[in-house]
Amino acid sequence: MVFEGAPGSGKTRLLEEAHALAENRAVRIFAGGGDPEGQAVPLRPVLRAFASENDPLLDVRVLTELAELPNQVYWILQEIQERLELAALAAPLLVTVDDVQWCDETTLLALRNLPERLAAYPIVWLLAVRGSAAEGPVRTTVARLTRTGAERVRLGPLGADAVKGIARDVLGGEPGPELLDVAAQAEGRPLLLRELFEGLRDEGAVAVRAGRVTLTAEGVPERFQASVRRRLSQLPADAREVVQVASVLGRTLSAELIADLLDLPPGALVRPVQEALAAELLVDQDGWLAFPHDLIREAVANGLPPARRRRLQRRAVDLRLARGVPVADVAVLLSESSEPGDRDAVLLLRQAAAELAFRAPAAAAELSSQALQLLPEDDDGRPALVAETVSLLWHGGDAVRASALAESAFVELDSLAPETEARLRLELTGLASQHSFTEAIRQGRLGVAVQSAPPGLRALSLGSLALNLTRGGTLDEAEEVAEQAFVLGQAAGQAAAQAVALTSRSIVAFMRADWRRAYELIDRATVLADRADPAELPYGPLVWRMHLDSCSGDSAASVEAANAGIRLAKRFGQAATLYFWSMMRARAYLEDGRLEEARAETEGAEAMAEELGPGNFADATVRYVLGVVAVHHGDRRAVRKAAREAALMIENESAFIQRIGTWLAAQIAEWEGDSKRALELMPRSTELFDTVHPRCSVPFDPVDQAAFVRIALRAGDLERAAEVADVAQRRAELSPGFPALTAAAAHTRGLLHEDAAFLVHATELYQGSGRCLAVASAHEDAGRALLRDGGRQAGTEHLEQALRVYEEVGAEWDAARVRRRLRPAGTGPAASASRGRRRMSGWNSLSPGERRVARLVAEGATNREVAEKLFLSPHTVSTYIRRSFKKLGISSRVELVGIILSQEADGGIAP
Repeated sequence: MVFEGAPGSGKTRLLEEAHALAENRAVRIFAGGGDPEGQAVPLRPVLRAFASENDPLLDVRVLTELAELPNQVYWILQEIQERLELAALAAPLLVTVDDVQWCDETTLLALRNLPERLAAYPIVWLLAVRGSAAEGPVRTTVARLTRTGAERVRLGPLGADAVKGIARDVLGGEPGPELLDVAAQAEGRPLLLRELFEGLRDEGAVAVRAGRVTLTAEGVPERFQASVRRRLSQLPADAREVVQVASVLGRTLSAELIADLLDLPPGALVRPVQEALAAELLVDQDGWLAFPHDLIREAVANGLPPARRRRLQRRAVDLRLARGVPVADVAVLLSESSEPGDRDAVLLLRQAAAELAFRAPAAAAELSSQALQLLPEDDDGRPALVAETVSLLWHGGDAVRASALAESAFVELDSLAPETEARLRLELTGLASQHSFTEAIRQGRLGVAVQSAPPGLRALSLGSLALNLTRGGTLDEAEEVAEQAFVLGQAAGQAAAQAVALTSRSIVAFMRADWRRAYELIDRATVLADRADPAELPYGPLVWRMHLDSCSGDSAASVEAANAGIRLAKRFGQAATLYFWSMMRARAYLEDGRLEEARAETEGAEAMAEELGPGNFADATVRYVLGVVAVHHGDRRAVRKAAREAALMIENESAFIQRIGTWLAAQIAEWEGDSKRALELMPRSTELFDTVHPRCSVPFDPVDQAAFVRIALRAGDLERAAEVADVAQRRAELSPGFPALTAAAAHTRGLLHEDAAFLVHATELYQGSGRCLAVASAHEDAGRALLRDGGRQAGTEHLEQALRVYEEVGAEWDAARVRRRLRPAGTGPAASASRGRRRMSGWNSLSPGERRVARLVAEGATNREVAEKLFLSPHTVSTYIRRSFKKLGISSRVELVGIILSQEADGGIAP
């Protein structure tokens, strides 16, 4: 549940009541909350809750180890999820997070994802957020939770009966109409009402006669902030100063820190603190001082002169740092209290940004930007700080600001050393490639143009540019630049540059249909990559080798390559690499016809992407896989979503991404029965083998060529169909010895000429290939052609074979199409129906992967344990569980155990 309301509307009180209810029911409680001064510290609210001294869920030592890993946020969230799973298996849990509007970006990420992933466990999540502050990431978080099943409770003004009840509680009698008119100024907020009634009582402005409360003085007491100031003014001077100092230090603080700020011994604060506690301006929370409500703290702080407030904040920063507090913990106070020219503040903000760079890049980018604003324009350290800030902005997802700052820096900073400029350009190239290949190419060109850069660095720059040119430029230039990179890298002993250069040349060879050469080059690149620094390899040769294997029809090798990449990524804690390989495995599953696994893997990769930041090629591949799976499943809702995603890809700056989006959009249009629209989406090519070129009309994957010919024929464009068939034939001729190319050529030619013999031959050539959907498609086309030519028995056999494959892989839309074709052939609806059309609900509707996961979950395994045993990511396991529960109509693991026991008793599954 998400409680949303104005300050003082009772959100915190509701959480407190929930705690009391949970304690009475032996529910384990974890409570945390946002802090306006702690927004720069990733996961502070949940870590405070889960790593508390009283009942810790997390081991601080484990968290410290995880914090040393790349992409540490991903691993820490995995640890939190694992620990919550284990705890929830032992007892029900309550997790409350107050003041969500002050939570850092990483905590918001956790709150968006963990409740949904752990929905199968007995965990109640209660969040409280100020309605007026629910903007940006906070609003996104609340909307996401609501969309995935959370109940949103808006706390509006209290009604008349409730206002009367508070008046009775505070004043001891039934309020009269004049008193209620005054109470209307509190806008129905419980906190303000209490302050109002207490103010009237303390000022002697009310009287109770015969159980009725009446006003005895004219005028209205001061509003809330004035009321707080009045209470503050009634304190002795030393107690008043304690409260004022406390107001600038955050939500909770120690008396020792206040004493240090006032240059007093701790003992001198005993009486002033007691006075503040007695006035209820401060409260004692487990030995720490705190304000009863943030509104009270804000009212006190707002009454301080700005200059004094900044001095106190800065002094508090220095004292906390002297006590060993991490600089990131005081970064917000530091930024609020610093002024231009404060070089000490600049150094501290840079240190805080460095600490947060991997955990919270967006927060780190803001701190780095603030440091840049404080640093004088003529400072010698400005170039380095600019480079740091640009990098953090890219990683934080703010590409626009990153580019603008970088460009302005190169104009303003004319004293950059060649090596510094070249390294900055190389980093910008790598960062840009995650978002825009066009921008990556532009930065790459500028980088290789830097004169006097070290040879090894220049070789890396050339290699990176060549790689991006294969994705978003022209093949001629890519090949030329790759050759330069290889020669220079060889002379400089730069193995990574040579590996990238050979990978780029292999891609070019593949695009030009010289597959044998592509394999030779990538094998050489793989050997060099083993001797290179992995950090200098923007694109590992094994990834491209995996794609070659997939296109060649060796899907098993492609999946195994992805498995090997995932193993290494897990071993070294490389979450970003794990995401990349997971995405690649999803593509391999799709090409292997394993649709359910492809969808689960891709949805798991989608969840990972949110924790790791946006990408370019990887994100496009995820969207493509989900779209194609939706088409084969006939999932109209998912297809509509895929159509929107395809439109966004078509608008991308990168021709490579445009190409993926265009082919997806064409398949969707064909699925909708609009072949003309599908054909219009694929512009005519003027360079048949330059398949990265935006004008190209030839599908990237050879087996897709038959689908394109089919689209063109249905649209009535024989010329376009002949063009693609010609390309397929020429590809096969240029790369002899690759059955996938020969099969594609036979398939396209058979479609073009309506030649059943060629289509039957294609089914034979496809045999042994891992591309089972291509095999089924060829059987379907052959069966249709044979039936048209009068070969009823042979045609039916081919259609039956296609139907068998479609049903086995869950391609229900394709299977339904084949069933419709079988009926006129005389097979009859009963025969095709008996094949076991996949049910939409119940145990038999689960895919093999979903069943494997369900069995392990029912045995008590956590998501991580299932992931390790089945060699999946925890996100993918969550996807399997979510889909299984939906199909089974359940919401808990207990219900799942009951279903499996029932299936075992009925003989539905082996015990």
